Amino acid sequence: MSKRVRVPVTAFILPACLLTLGSGVAYADTAADQPEAADRGAGKDPASDLTKLEEVVVRGRKLLIDTHNVNVGAFGSKDVLDIPLDIVSYSSALLENQIARTLDDVIRNDPGVSDAAVGGAYDNVRIRGFSVDWTNTMRRDGLSLAPYQDVPLENIDRVDVLKGPSGFLYGFNSPGGTINFIPKQPTREPFNQVTAQWRNYDGYYAHLDTSHTLGAADQFGYRLNLAYEKVGNFQHSGDLARRFAGASVNWKLSDRAVLQLNGDWQEKDLAAQPVIGLQADGSLPPMVDPRTLLGQPWFKYRTNVADAEGRLDYTLSDDWYLVTQVAYGSNTRDAAFPDIYAVDARGNILSGDLVLSPQQPYAVYSGQSFLSGKFKTGFIGHELVTGVSAREYEAHESGYATLTTNTVGNLFQPVYFAPIPLPEAPAKNHVVNHQVGPFVSDLITLTQSWQLLLGGRYIHYSNTSTPAAGAPRPYAKNSFVPSAGLIYKPLPDVMTYFNYSRGLEQSQGAPFFAKNVGVALNPLVSTQYEVGVKARVAGEVTLGMAAFEIKKSLEFVDSNNYFVQSGLQRHRGLELTGSGGISRNTNLIAGVAWLDAVQVNTGDTTVDGRRTENVPKWQANLSLDTRIEPVPGLSTNVGVNYVGNRAVGAQNIAFIPSYVRVDAGARYLTQMLGYNFIFRAALKNITNKRYWAGAEYTSVYPGQPRLIYLSVSADF
Repeated sequence: MSKRVRVPVTAFILPACLLTLGSGVAYADTAADQPEAADRGAGKDPASDLTKLEEVVVRGRKLLIDTHNVNVGAFGSKDVLDIPLDIVSYSSALLENQIARTLDDVIRNDPGVSDAAVGGAYDNVRIRGFSVDWTNTMRRDGLSLAPYQDVPLENIDRVDVLKGPSGFLYGFNSPGGTINFIPKQPTREPFNQVTAQWRNYDGYYAHLDTSHTLGAADQFGYRLNLAYEKVGNFQHSGDLARRFAGASVNWKLSDRAVLQLNGDWQEKDLAAQPVIGLQADGSLPPMVDPRTLLGQPWFKYRTNVADAEGRLDYTLSDDWYLVTQVAYGSNTRDAAFPDIYAVDARGNILSGDLVLSPQQPYAVYSGQSFLSGKFKTGFIGHELVTGVSAREYEAHESGYATLTTNTVGNLFQPVYFAPIPLPEAPAKNHVVNHQVGPFVSDLITLTQSWQLLLGGRYIHYSNTSTPAAGAPRPYAKNSFVPSAGLIYKPLPDVMTYFNYSRGLEQSQGAPFFAKNVGVALNPLVSTQYEVGVKARVAGEVTLGMAAFEIKKSLEFVDSNNYFVQSGLQRHRGLELTGSGGISRNTNLIAGVAWLDAVQVNTGDTTVDGRRTENVPKWQANLSLDTRIEPVPGLSTNVGVNYVGNRAVGAQNIAFIPSYVRVDAGARYLTQMLGYNFIFRAALKNITNKRYWAGAEYTSVYPGQPRLIYLSVSADF
């Protein structure tokens, strides 16, 4: 008999997606909570009930094997109203309907997360104003991923965003929060789904998602995802080529033991695109067409990524279970950066270069094992999670060679030239670090209304950074990171909370343009205080409020062009979110965030008191999804995103303006020839708004142009 996961679905059901904002985890529930999937294949009446068809597509398919899900690291799997943290989840159905390809597409739904990409390279984000630590913060099923990649979403069931320092939950991590990708698993009922898609700017995409079972009792199942994507011919910004394969296997070893194996591979080429430096007087560069290639057609940012994970869930009793996980991730990248350091008002490039470090390898091994269970001491209830985790990370990075100081010449009339023979790349810096430590948490139920959550993790951290020319620089530190939260529930569906947490973050290392390029500094320390409210209203609407202050050691490039640690980033913020059905056919997702992010006690008068780079004071999102009742199977959606102005550079040399972006889409569910079909259309940046998407390294980069997507998915 399968055991139910104690994570109830608290979200409203959006046509063809499940989503909760600001107050908890939401995804297609497992086991008996789902309806049986509709029959597929020949013999189905084409005129059958479209409402039932939409329900099937919306709610998803049953998992073949129901296992405990690691939702919040060392807290284990708990109801979101038992966790004094802000947790947000985005389901695979939402990603499909919004035609999300990368993390940047996902976080547009969240006012507490913003874009922090670096030109035409990998996606990156800021959570509560803090740029994420790629080497620790991006995780899959709670374990580490290799850095500097665009995580493929074809085999991802949902994306969890946990906000605030999470040193207790995961060890070294970003103070803003954690991104956790949960992989898809085999389903009870076999299916095959094929998606074909067209995009403007000569874009094509194909995706196969298939799941099957084996064995007399269906105790073994597998799920396979394959994808291919091609946009343009590398003559424009945004052009790419991508190949992906991912597989998941579930094996029910016994009534108590379940083994999961997951693996994927992606090879991706992107047209390398620069961030654009400022004018000599510190003003912004002239706005450029976001499709203009400012690198060279032959100059590509390449990644070759592989991941593998094994997980064993063992049920000891109705109240106790054991989870053990191990994972490996690798990324070998050609780090290609076409740099533009300064321009003039006419778009002439005053200084720049092409730098390349080919074949930078990154590898990470990680694992954890934890025991979770419930018991009582007198009238006091306990939900205990205790375990140990370990991680080893190795990288050969930097080693950049300058191919040429020639650039495309002008932002508006670029000049391209023939490929340059690659010089021998300089030796790379070598970084190896280890983390290991036990953790324990206890959710203590004092009364029906009061709960106390206590946790702690001991971390042994060691790092050896060996510059290409120089002696190894070892560093070791033992740390204890506590977490504590107080929960008060005046009503069963209303939770108020306070929490305190500490975090540790690995230094990102000096950027390529700093005089001490590649040098990794000591780990950074962060603390957070947060108060919040979570509520479910009439079972239809989810509301959330969180007020917080986070302080973190500050890293920046100083006025002498050295990457240094000095002072603090102090971020104080308020987030308000709501989601749910506002009528029989319409659902709303809305959120607004205010963030006061400043740099203090730096000792540098050009930085002290200035705003943190690329962090808006105000950010908001609003989306409506409406079922068009007179046309069965038809739904429309519209989304509006507002991002406030942001500072450029630690010294706030300039500010990029605020912007509003509008997206829209539609989908139509029907049956033809006995098969289920979903037709989708999406229009991103309807008005073709020209805007600066973000600022990094005292430079800026443009946002996406208008993008048009048309797709069809067929089940058979």
